[in-house]
Amino acid sequence: MDFIARGLMLSIEITLIGVLGGLALGILASIGDLYGNKPTRVLVNCYVEFFRGSPLIVQLFLFYFTIPALLNIPIDAFTAGCLTFILNSGAYQKGYIKGAMEAVFKDQMLAALSLGLTKYQILRYVIVPQALRIVIPAWTNELCSLAKSTSALIVIGVSELLTTGYSIASQTFRPLETFAFIALLYFIWIYCMLKFLDLVYERVKIPGLEAAIT
Repeated sequence: MDFIARGLMLSIEITLIGVLGGLALGILASIGDLYGNKPTRVLVNCYVEFFRGSPLIVQLFLFYFTIPALLNIPIDAFTAGCLTFILNSGAYQKGYIKGAMEAVFKDQMLAALSLGLTKYQILRYVIVPQALRIVIPAWTNELCSLAKSTSALIVIGVSELLTTGYSIASQTFRPLETFAFIALLYFIWIYCMLKFLDLVYERVKIPGLEAAIT
């Protein structure tokens, strides 16, 4: 049980690092795509298309084996996994956040401009705070997907929950009980996170605006 608990905590840690780092990266990418110049928009779109259009396992191989070998920079499996998850999640969250930012009513932008706010101030105080409240339902889907995707880390040897289960099953020769318990743990912690975020959304949602983006 201690072995499984360590694997579960590592899965949760990588999930949270990936989704929070991806959130920050997604916000920057969305701002660059909406308000940046043409080279910035091209760069953002190339980044998004690569990470959304290639398998996660291939990305893990690139950041753990290929890129460190080319640059002659050693990197451990945990760091490679976190970096891959941040970049992968940021590409997906960019789409969610961009849609939420576009859902903020344009008259608010005009009102802010008439008050003399700069574009940076409008983004910081008007658009981004509202977009983060609007995006919570889509963000929960990304959190759920990323949590389950941690199982892919088995290919680079990270001792997350699935890797732990595989090790136990190979030693005890009881794969049915082991993987059934692992699946139950995945379900419980993902379900609890999603229910918590549902409660958060009910408290912070903007009345009337959620209907405008459906």
